[in-house]
Amino acid sequence: MNRRAFLARTGLGVGSLALSGGLLQRLARAAESTDRYYVFCYFEGGWDHLLALDPRDPAEFTSAAVNETGIEPAWDLLPADFTRQLVVAGGIRFGPAIGEMAELTDHFSVVRGINMATLTHEVGRRYFITGRPPSGSTARGSSVASLASWQLGSAEPVPHLSLSVESYLEPDLPAYAAAMPVAGVDSMRYILRENLGIPTLVRPGVKDALARYWERARSCDDGGAASSQLAETYRDNRARAVELVKSDLWREFEFSQPQLASVRAHYGLSPTQLETPFGRAALASQAIKTGLSRVVSVALAGQLDTHDGQWAAQHSTRLRDGFDALARLITDLRDTEAPGGGSLLDKTTLVAFSEFGRTARLNSRGGRDHLLTNCALLAGAGIAPGRVVGSSSDNAMGPDLVDLATGQPSEDGVSLKPEHVMSTVLAAAGIPADRLRSEPLPSLLL
Repeated sequence: MNRRAFLARTGLGVGSLALSGGLLQRLARAAESTDRYYVFCYFEGGWDHLLALDPRDPAEFTSAAVNETGIEPAWDLLPADFTRQLVVAGGIRFGPAIGEMAELTDHFSVVRGINMATLTHEVGRRYFITGRPPSGSTARGSSVASLASWQLGSAEPVPHLSLSVESYLEPDLPAYAAAMPVAGVDSMRYILRENLGIPTLVRPGVKDALARYWERARSCDDGGAASSQLAETYRDNRARAVELVKSDLWREFEFSQPQLASVRAHYGLSPTQLETPFGRAALASQAIKTGLSRVVSVALAGQLDTHDGQWAAQHSTRLRDGFDALARLITDLRDTEAPGGGSLLDKTTLVAFSEFGRTARLNSRGGRDHLLTNCALLAGAGIAPGRVVGSSSDNAMGPDLVDLATGQPSEDGVSLKPEHVMSTVLAAAGIPADRLRSEPLPSLLL
């Protein structure tokens, strides 16, 4: 990443602080919420909620009854290390892929029966990321993570960090709210270690000359553009970028080094295998813990789009790895003291989501296809734990109507949608969600 790209991605570009009065007022409304953090966890490909967040008892929903119920857990096809029974924890029923999250029901709640109104990956993914239905396959509005970053402000070096998750920003929002995308876990170290963004492969003599040029002091006494407020803003932002690059913060992302042995142990990391759900979770946690970012988007699980016999072994294992990584991220934040006291989890709101669910019965190839019914998991600060909102039917798992006030099924209710979930995520930190044009779920808010 070069210097120009670095400045732009971190919101340290020329115009990032040239805000309108109306925008400044909206930022001021959220001043009391700045001691908050967010982690948006994406499970890529469409997850099977029968395996985790919205299960059915295989003793009741048997293969003999599948023509009547339209539901086929098929847990007997899973690898031998998966249980064949419901996992009941904190009074909530889960499927066998919930993994270590079953031990943390005092930290999270579940939303079931979300109506995605789409079976297309791009549409479902962008719908959840932005909390607004796309126009065709084109995202409308900003990523909810960007909305959170905008409201929380630009004090951090990288206000919004994104690891393998799409991000969008409306043109009237400040540049700092845009995500700085990171391609992989090890890329973070490279970005932070670069000498003012001068690529490593540049010859040493050229690099030294460029470094001297960027560090050379310039006089602003000659008037004109160099002495303007815009130029002053540019110099201030550039100084922040230089300070970050020279801060040695990259060492906090050098996961193979001895000083991060406890991090490796907590996440079960191999120094040579970082591109895993556990490595991504560790990166997200380090970004929050080191003060690099206040908002992180991270893909914790991938390749879940299993339409054939790979569903039994691969989807189940990848899904469980994603939930186990999420559990370790939550416990890491829980066990880390936050600035000002309390734990980081006390000040961090997390949401886990996918673009849609998978069909309740196996197809002819032994896999599951796309289902518009979806689930989500909300955890941490501002979220009432140990609760279930919404439901899916016992006939092919279609989304039930829900009373928004109570979160319980109701024939007079409405369909739960991604905007209800994402409005709740923002409201958990007291951040206005007016751009989503939806009310939050009060039963999930503390």
